[in-house]
Amino acid sequence: MNGYLNFQGLLFWRNGGWAFRLCLILISLSLAFTNTVIGEPFEYDSCISADKELGDSAFWAVTSAKLYEEKEYSRAVAVVDVCFNRWGPEAGQQQKRLLEMNAKCPPTGRVNRHNRLSIEEDYLMNDVSFALWVKARSLDELGEVESAKSAYAQCLYMICGRVWDPRGWFWSPAEDCIKYAKKLS
Repeated sequence: MNGYLNFQGLLFWRNGGWAFRLCLILISLSLAFTNTVIGEPFEYDSCISADKELGDSAFWAVTSAKLYEEKEYSRAVAVVDVCFNRWGPEAGQQQKRLLEMNAKCPPTGRVNRHNRLSIEEDYLMNDVSFALWVKARSLDELGEVESAKSAYAQCLYMICGRVWDPRGWFWSPAEDCIKYAKKLS
């Protein structure tokens, strides 16, 4: 082949594979810049779930919550920010429609089967509400008061979002955000 290697239909220069190396360098650089938020690289795509049982938006919210629990507040904020534009606008529109229809938000606490199914249907609004709660609480813990106030305001808007507590009830991230936002005023 006169100086070339045929590798799965692609030709590479035999002396050092300069084209191959250049491609690797460019891919590495693009990954370094696109997967870095607040200077912290992500080893995985926090917006996409590999678990067939857990949807993408739920994975995103749970990932940010785990980071919050581990007191990795900057990383929790970064995860919320990196994926927010995928689900936030649609969830915001869903909340807006409920407000315009003067619809009653689902109850909190222990609920019957009908209410539980209704809450679960609004999974996107619930996931976004929870992620915004994580962001607001994380910014508060970091002492970033003005950013925390803004995040609490976003969280408050998602008033109908509900989150399941493993102890057996649903809670409202927006109602919890109200308590913390008042402390910053």
